[in-house]
Amino acid sequence: MALAAVRRTDEIDTPKASGQAPALSVVAAGRPRWPAIIGGVGLCVVLVVMLGAAVFHTQLAQRQLKVDQLDQQVSDERVRFDELRRDRAVLRSPQRIADEATALGMVPADGVRFVDVDPMVLARQLAAAGVTDDDAVRVIVETGPLDQFRDVKAVSEGQP
Repeated sequence: MALAAVRRTDEIDTPKASGQAPALSVVAAGRPRWPAIIGGVGLCVVLVVMLGAAVFHTQLAQRQLKVDQLDQQVSDERVRFDELRRDRAVLRSPQRIADEATALGMVPADGVRFVDVDPMVLARQLAAAGVTDDDAVRVIVETGPLDQFRDVKAVSEGQP
């Protein structure tokens, strides 16, 4: 059973000058405060969690924006790379080189003449100059056009 609190009613109802003993009455006990405290703490926890979720989503949105900007930069650089490759292909085209040579006053050769080099002369030249790389012994290799194309591609692999 709950304890009842006693309240003096004479202070409110009757003046002190009457000389009567104060009248006492029984009132209901006060409600316990722990549910309100738990509710307040729970409310604070919920507010902190909601604030944390808002901060988390803000950070997530900012990082996603940064990722989108980086994706756009990558896309722009790929387009630029493709444009540069196209420009390079145009500049290296045989027709353009021939046109530039003609503009400089060069003329096509009348014929092709190969000079045979004595192996002993080649050996002396290599001995005098020294070996500069491993391919010094393969000066002239007779291969077909398809093999030459494979050799060029093998050397230029990975280059734009």
